[in-house]
Amino acid sequence: MKTNRYVSAIVLGWIAIGLTSCGNYYRMTSRIHSDGSMYREVFAHGDSAFLKGNRSNSPFFFTISSGWELTTLDSAVTFNFWGEDQKLNVKVSRTLPSVGDPCFETLKGKGYMKPLVVPKESLEKHFNWFYTYYTYKAVYEELPDKGPVSLDKYMTKEQQLIWFKGDKQAFAGLNGMEMNNRLDDIQSKFWQWYNRSLFEFCYQTLKEFTALQQENNPAESILSTNKETVYNKFFTNNSSVMEDISLKSVCQYFDEQGNTKLFMTLYKDHAAEMEAMFEKNSKVTDLFNYTIWFEVSLPGSVLTVNESGIQQNNDALVWKVDAFRILSGEYVLEAESRTVNYWAFIVTILLILLAGVACRRLSN
Repeated sequence: MKTNRYVSAIVLGWIAIGLTSCGNYYRMTSRIHSDGSMYREVFAHGDSAFLKGNRSNSPFFFTISSGWELTTLDSAVTFNFWGEDQKLNVKVSRTLPSVGDPCFETLKGKGYMKPLVVPKESLEKHFNWFYTYYTYKAVYEELPDKGPVSLDKYMTKEQQLIWFKGDKQAFAGLNGMEMNNRLDDIQSKFWQWYNRSLFEFCYQTLKEFTALQQENNPAESILSTNKETVYNKFFTNNSSVMEDISLKSVCQYFDEQGNTKLFMTLYKDHAAEMEAMFEKNSKVTDLFNYTIWFEVSLPGSVLTVNESGIQQNNDALVWKVDAFRILSGEYVLEAESRTVNYWAFIVTILLILLAGVACRRLSN
């Protein structure tokens, strides 16, 4: 229950930076064939306008190019995304000649989303007489832009691995109480980073906007002089939810600290423009609104899957993909399967029989 509460708090926190009221969930299924080709489908939920043919507001997180076939489902399908039921009513599909062929392009003006949109996929095929082995790999690269504050300033590499990737080895030998204590410490450091990032987005917006108003604006001096004092009004080491941090609340605190009404007057007169600038400055947070059910079916029987993946009853492999998992390093999805070369067994048996017959003839 505690972990779920923290996850919810994280999601709500990013929503507070300008995300929509609910996350975007996608189911992506890929069936890899023995010849190395791949059939891929991506399911999403489109609004009524999109269903009627208006393609200006696509529900998909990538560009629907000519290679994709768009299908509207007869009725919405409810799919369970790790405990969250979501409606899916449209899908796109395509066949790729080989795994690794480019199929995803970022949306116009959203090139910063590339690490989450475009994984590097590969398939290695190894023939071993009786069996043929297939090794599939998808790599989501680390986010280059994590916002204005370095994660390393607040969390060690080990802590980042635990918090964002769920490193199981870090808890070997620990009981529940000890694991909980360690997570509490890491969670506190994460929120310190998060709160500072949120404040910096607000501060950056105020600094840029006030600079546009007039030369030698007294607001600029108030901002630089009182930055840390204002930040400390929001933040304490034990704080886990900072719902009060917003562009408006930051303006209020700077007015209070500078004994002025400059910032709230500015906000009341130009709220829409300032919020638009804030959204532009914090656009990287868009990434945290996407969750992908990444499902792959390999030829034959699954032999191994890396620890971040889960094998379903139908042998399909599933990974959860989101921006949190690529905050502190690349995210690797890897699995191996094997098909039986029945003809090789038949040929081998025939060769053994022929060799036996030949030996008998020679012995006679």
